[in-house]
Amino acid sequence: MWSRSTLKQNAKNVLRGNYWMAFLVCLLASVLTGGLSAGGSGAQVNYNVTDTDLTQLMNGQVDPTLIAAAIGVASMAAAFGLVIGLAFNFFVCGPIKIGQMRYFLESRESGSSVGQLFYGFKGEYIKNAAAMFLTDLFTALWSLLFIIPGIVKSLAWSQVPYLLAENPGMSGKRARELSDQMTMGHKWDLFVLGLSFIGWNLLGALACGVGVLFVAPYVQATYAEAYAFLRAQALEKGLALPGEFPGLAQQR
Repeated sequence: MWSRSTLKQNAKNVLRGNYWMAFLVCLLASVLTGGLSAGGSGAQVNYNVTDTDLTQLMNGQVDPTLIAAAIGVASMAAAFGLVIGLAFNFFVCGPIKIGQMRYFLESRESGSSVGQLFYGFKGEYIKNAAAMFLTDLFTALWSLLFIIPGIVKSLAWSQVPYLLAENPGMSGKRARELSDQMTMGHKWDLFVLGLSFIGWNLLGALACGVGVLFVAPYVQATYAEAYAFLRAQALEKGLALPGEFPGLAQQR
């Protein structure tokens, strides 16, 4: 039976004597995926727009070709930034997330290492990167139908990175299908589980946001316990095909 208190207690047990390694994994994952930025550093460009400039613009005294050129450059820069962002998400963020999930799944069984953060870059790298990217893309498209459908789909597919972390050979389509089946009847439980961490995250945010990183190991360990619970139920119900849950030992 689903119990938030049990999941969280199990997570605390896993983190005993292992917290700082889990913290390092979460910190590295955040840095590598752009979760942290060096705010206030780097060069700054100051644009001084005077009243004369605005008057000339309003009166049409500025060369239209200059305006068109500025718009063109801005559009190209925006398109370039979009392409770079999508490529970064595809090649880096998805595999890192799989590796992070792999670390926490192994930690609850027999311990793991920081190196498992890069597990997603091994073997079926491109296939799993595509699976994560498409899952995020489909979730975003569902969100365009209003917020609630996007939330529902994000919960339905929340087990995809765990499934790929355990079974890198699983296709993205099958991972989404199995995740949807595993979360059937537990989407609300997962939603409430997420809400239960709001207080911790608010406390962490008080320390300029850095404190959230200290909460992250507890959150991730709890979600790993949730996956273990849903996985056990899936096996009991016969939702998985033979070999789809190979366990972690064979994949090290």
